[in-house]
Amino acid sequence: MKLLYFLNSKPLKHRFLYFLAVFFSSQAFSQKIVHDWENYVASVNGKPVSVNVDLGLSSFAPVREDSFVIILRVKMNAVGTNGMPSPAEEERLILMEDGLVELLARQSGATFAGRFTQRGIREFYFYAPDTMGFRRAVNQAMQPFSGHEWLSQAKKDKQWENYFNVLYPGKLDLFRIQSRRSMDALLKSSPLRKAPLDIDYFFSFRSTESMKLFLGAPEMTAFQVVSLPVNPQAGKSNLELVLRRKANPDQGWIEAQLVPLFNQAQRVGGEFLGFQGSDK
Repeated sequence: MKLLYFLNSKPLKHRFLYFLAVFFSSQAFSQKIVHDWENYVASVNGKPVSVNVDLGLSSFAPVREDSFVIILRVKMNAVGTNGMPSPAEEERLILMEDGLVELLARQSGATFAGRFTQRGIREFYFYAPDTMGFRRAVNQAMQPFSGHEWLSQAKKDKQWENYFNVLYPGKLDLFRIQSRRSMDALLKSSPLRKAPLDIDYFFSFRSTESMKLFLGAPEMTAFQVVSLPVNPQAGKSNLELVLRRKANPDQGWIEAQLVPLFNQAQRVGGEFLGFQGSDK
């Protein structure tokens, strides 16, 4: 409210200059963004949570000029046993989203950051330079959907905590996303393959001890060591390990092989960096 009071207490010229500055800063921000939309499903208390998020915003967030978050919560009318919308309800929600994105961008300069869906509820998240005009925009966008119960709010979120804590994937979910993208690129490069592929797996460790613990696990006997830092340099910040194994990459492979490798590396203080097809 202090921001609103400050604006209204200024002469018209000053208010115009403020809006001009916000307009151009928002324009410059929007021109820099490379939008990178991704959908992933997490589990909370045994229930699925579907999240759709613009990962591209993470390169710029928190954006100082867009320090207010606008949240709209909608109760769905047709929900399956898993808490997700029916196909017909999903179509309605997409139309709802399109209207919100258009009107909030036009009337409040808001940027759509993402949404999540769980237990019959969908929440939309936007970031804006202030709270002025957001209620009018939301009310206008929701007019065609009077059959849905909803509520909205706008609040200060200078650090974009709602984006990073609610929408942005955690380490493991982000690893799944990156692995799927790498797998898709790998399969496109060898579309006619019939035999399993040789895959190189890349890891980083902070100490020789943690790397030895990782390699000492029984399941690691199935891997060939390609590169091993036998005599690490004193003071070097990390130790890079490369392993190789044949695989038939698919979604099941990510869950059955890559996720356990990620978790095992994390447990001993290491990091699974990724994989690529071997060009041996």
